[in-house]
Order: sequence, then structure tokens, then C-alpha cells
Amino acid sequence: MNALEQSLGSLDLGVPIPQVEGAEVLANPLDIYRTYFGQILAIALDCDISIAYKSIQWPNNISNGDLAVILPKLRPGTKADAVAVELMEKGKHLRSTVIGAFIGRLYASMGWDVARVNYLGDWGKPIALLYVGWAKYGSEEAYDTDPIGHLLEVYRKIEEDFKPEQAASKQARDEMAKEGGDKGEAQVEIESRGIFAERNEAFKKLEEGDEGLVAFWKRVRDTNIANYAKFYDRLDIRFDEYSGESQISPDTMVEVEQMLKNKSLSEESGGAWIVHMQNIGAKAGTAIIRDRSGSSTYLLRDLAAALERSRRYSFDKMIYVVASDNSVHFTQLTMILEALDMKDLADRLQHVKFNEASKIVTALGRGYTPQGILDKCEEAMEGLQEADNDKLASMGDLLSNEDYEQLVEEEQHNLLRILMQYPEVMDTTFHSLEPSSIVAYLAIVTEQLAECLEEDDIPGVGNNHSFFALAATF
Repeated sequence: MNALEQSLGSLDLGVPIPQVEGAEVLANPLDIYRTYFGQILAIALDCDISIAYKSIQWPNNISNGDLAVILPKLRPGTKADAVAVELMEKGKHLRSTVIGAFIGRLYASMGWDVARVNYLGDWGKPIALLYVGWAKYGSEEAYDTDPIGHLLEVYRKIEEDFKPEQAASKQARDEMAKEGGDKGEAQVEIESRGIFAERNEAFKKLEEGDEGLVAFWKRVRDTNIANYAKFYDRLDIRFDEYSGESQISPDTMVEVEQMLKNKSLSEESGGAWIVHMQNIGAKAGTAIIRDRSGSSTYLLRDLAAALERSRRYSFDKMIYVVASDNSVHFTQLTMILEALDMKDLADRLQHVKFNEASKIVTALGRGYTPQGILDKCEEAMEGLQEADNDKLASMGDLLSNEDYEQLVEEEQHNLLRILMQYPEVMDTTFHSLEPSSIVAYLAIVTEQLAECLEEDDIPGVGNNHSFFALAATF
């Protein structure tokens, strides 16, 4: 810091550097400009320097300058508390896993202690439905040939068989609701037979520890984890732990249920235990804690999981990376925790959501597995392996002051100006948790690189400082 302030003093700038909370002048070059500029704005506008500092950002178009003042941000605002050091990643799908891995690396790069947990959807009635399907469509021979592929095939078939019953149950519920009757009672008769009954009975036995069902569940779980680990290894994604709904303690679930009953938050309705959300501040809605068959629900397991993780990790923040169609679930989760006098815990939970729709089908067409997509990416990159490593290494050294002086073209200067924004982009991404910020920044970098490469007068090889400076920059 002393050396930096001496250099700034030689430029007739006032030292010490203005102190602003959140500014990282040693790590982020733009913060040097922002702190001084913020001081000027604070004096001119008679506002706090921290407000002025936060109003100074990089422009959307670098041709407009290196910094821009966002006028609405000069209005007084609230101060945010420090963020957390713990990360939980609830990864049921590939996209949530990839985004969760990105967030984990982002937090780790900022110096946080991160616990990466792949929380598997390895419990509940979908597993019981798969068991029913296995009894009907399962083949040991097909399983040995392609375990994951066959399990998916079995699940799709039984799910298709199940759809008419689900539609009938929904219709009965809706009709009873129109008549003002008990919606739950209307579904009881339909759900007491067919695949509904088989699935519910299987899940009940699973929760009771039936040996056959537990063995089937363990087989499916181990197969999936082995498949996940192999695939994630190709993506360079690592987890500290593979956890799941099955590992939530029944005692903790009973503890949650008892707390709800003690505060008169839950009540029995049609054989199920529910929470009327309007009683705890929501506009409407009903949260099911235990269903009519007496089985635990996804919500009850998540409430218990939040308690267990809080006790185990003592986290400052737990981040769930789950598709946006789970928003109601997480709203219910946090509101119920608050109603149980656990607002501190509720405030430390964050749902990072994403849309389930993906444009990759439009880009590649249908029929590609995730492994197949990676195969195509590897094929596209194979040509780069033929590059002359020795030649590339000679161009990859750090730039000297003399090298920088040889970068005289405006396009080259603009490239350096854009590269200087990297710490700022990282900081913004850290607070928004939006991978698109990094992607957009890299697109700007590559566009500017293209402009540099379009120059007709790029110097030739040899000992020319300009060539090596430009090559090292690239």
C-alpha cells in the first residue's frame, strides 16, 4: 500500500487513498479511480463517499469512457450485511449442478470456506414409483448393459401408465372444490387403488425399512452416484459430499412436526397434516407436512435438513440452486421457519433459481445426451492440441514495461482497458451470482481481440517488442 500511495503521490494525487468500505485498491485497479472520483462526487453533491463510490461503474460501451456515474444510485439506500462462507448446492439436475459448481468456485475464489454438497433427490414417492415400474418393466439383462439408460426407460414407462390416474385425481379434486367440499376426501377413493396405491404402499414400506425396498433404493442410489461422479469428473466438478433426502433423520422430522404442533401451526385435514400459509402471513396456499398415507413430504424433509445442516456446518449462508418452479416451495420453507421463531436461520437461506427451458435443443437438435454434448465439444477442440507448445510458451511471459510501451494502437489500448475491468466484473458477479456477467464480459474481450487482429500492420516475428507484447497480451 505504501508503494502504491507513493506512486499516486508522484502524480500529485492526495494521499492516503480515500477510505471506502468495500474498495479493494490493491486487487482492483478500477477501485483506485473510483475512490478518488467518489471523493470528488461526495464533496460536490454533499453525500456520503460510500454512496458516491457505489454509483461509479464501468460503462456498457468502452468508447464512452472507463467509468460512468449511475445517477439513481446516488440516492440514499440501505447497507447490506456481510455474506456467508458456506455453500450448499441442491443438485437434482445437470443445470443446477453446473450453476452450483460455478457459485462454489466463485465463493472460493473470494476467500470463503465452501462446503459443496450434491443434494440428491434419492427419496420420496418418485423412488417408490420407480420400484413399481421395475416390478413391471425391469430387466436385469438390460440393467447390466446400461444401468442408467434402463432405469430411465422404466421410469418413463411407469410414469406414462400413471398419468391417467393422476388426471382423474386432479379432476375429482377440482370438481369437489367447485362444490365447496373437502378436496382431500375427493381424492381418497381414487388414490386407494391402482398405481397410486402401489406407489404409496411401496414408499410406506421404504420408510419403515423394508429389506427388499431398501436394497432396491440403495442399488439405484449407488448406480446414480457412480454415474454422476464419472460425468462430473469430465466437467471438473467436485463435491465434498453426496447427500440426499434419504439421509435426513426421522427424529429431526418428528422434532419439526412437534414444534409445528406446539405453536398450533399445523392441523389435520383429510388424514394429512398441513399448514395454512395464510395463517403465517402468506396470501394463500396450503403446505403439506405429511400426506394422507402418513409419509413425509419434500417440505418436511427440507425443513428437517435445514436444521441438521445448520447444526452441522454452522453456516453463514446456505445456497440452494434449484429450478424456478420450486419458488413456492422455498417461500413456504422460509416462512415456516420464521413462524417457528427461526428467522435467523431463514434469513441465511438463499434460493438461486433458473428457468428449466434450455436453448441447447434449438442449437444442437434433439437426441443428444449430456455425455454426447461433451464428446462433440472435445472433438471441436482436438485441433488445438496440435499447436506448437514451445512457440506458445515463448509468447506467454508476463509483459514488461517496455512491452506495454510498444502497444500503441487504440484497439490495443482498449483491450488493456477492458482487461482492467476483470476484478470489477468478478465483484459484480459475486454479488449477483449470475454466470451471464462473466460470459458477457468474455464476449467483450473476444470482440476486442478480434479488432486487434484485424489490423493490417501487425508487426512480424523476430525480436520486435511490439509483436511479443501483442502475443503475450493475447
